Amino acid sequence: MTILYQTKMCESDKDEVDQIRSKDRATNWDIASFIISIISHIVDVFFDCNLAYRYYKMPNSGGYFLATLAFILIPAIINTAFSLRMYVLDHENKNKSTTLTKRFTKRRICCIIVLLFQLAPILRYFDALLYAIKSKEAEKNKDVENQRKYYDLMVKEDSDVALLRVLECFLEAAPQQILQLSIIFYNRGKDIGSDVFTLVHQLLSIGSSFVSMAWSMASYQRLLRVSLRNKHNISWAATIVQFMWHFLVTVSRILCISVLASIYPVFAVLGLLGHWFVMTIWLSCTSANNNFCDHNRLYDFLFYSIFGAVYIFTHVVLVEGPTCFKYLIFYVILFSENTVANILWILYGDSDMKKKDYYIPIIYLNVIPFIFGIFFMVLYYKVLHPSTGCNRQQDVDNS
Repeated sequence: MTILYQTKMCESDKDEVDQIRSKDRATNWDIASFIISIISHIVDVFFDCNLAYRYYKMPNSGGYFLATLAFILIPAIINTAFSLRMYVLDHENKNKSTTLTKRFTKRRICCIIVLLFQLAPILRYFDALLYAIKSKEAEKNKDVENQRKYYDLMVKEDSDVALLRVLECFLEAAPQQILQLSIIFYNRGKDIGSDVFTLVHQLLSIGSSFVSMAWSMASYQRLLRVSLRNKHNISWAATIVQFMWHFLVTVSRILCISVLASIYPVFAVLGLLGHWFVMTIWLSCTSANNNFCDHNRLYDFLFYSIFGAVYIFTHVVLVEGPTCFKYLIFYVILFSENTVANILWILYGDSDMKKKDYYIPIIYLNVIPFIFGIFFMVLYYKVLHPSTGCNRQQDVDNS
């Protein structure tokens, strides 16, 4: 099972084992990106679990503890289910290679460990990292056949984990940020969350989630290019610009949802449900002819529904093709919803809220990061996209 269930990875040509293009080689950048992904995921999970523990130990905060724990475990269950589904499909496709993921999914106790500690993406990252190192070693030994073999396995594992990472970030990290920001805004310095120590833990959890989400989207976009051999890879500069694009747009989006949830939680939930429904229908219509889950209608429905929830926060490219018009519609919808939330924050925030030092800065942070995020998106597609201008002939080789 490969990324987005749509990635068309060509099989290695038997008569071309004596030559490998630079884009089809594992690079130091690949190894570094796997290490960064592993660290960012572990840090994000640690801060979320730490915050849940803080709520558990604090008096009169059982509701916050349960909500924080729910936003940790429910996405972990979904992610583990997707990972197990990938394992089943790999087995059906006669992929017998032994990986950490397969070793852990063979026993129930290991599955429980994977679930509780959100290890599904971590296992696949370690598998991809191992394949990247083996491919580099084969390249040094001039073993072209194994070099290509391990590179293909690396891309396959990277494909699987990219999907899991996006799901984890936007089903766990994003709702977690909204919850914690809403708690901060709602309490406005009163009782729970009022002390500086608790606030620091809340901000650490929020900050780590923001970085983790942006990095997951940047690495996801990079993998889209790597997995298609007729496409050029993405450079370091382009990856950094993509990171800024997704980071800034996500900051604005989550802040807007959080401020609305802090004053009108019911309206916020209804608005998110409406957005989720529209996005699910949109995905069902625009992707109806694509084979995501082996033409299994139940899995297709679950797939569209889950990514409909992801589309509350960001646009994810699921299939190859033109994206300009889709981006235009999606970001217009996001900006309109963000603007409504910001206006409600300005008009209906209570007097205590308006006295806080963060009240005015939040108004600007609801808008300015989104504008800059769109600027970075345009910069990427106009200047740094691998198929534009001087980048057209470049194959990235950081070895």
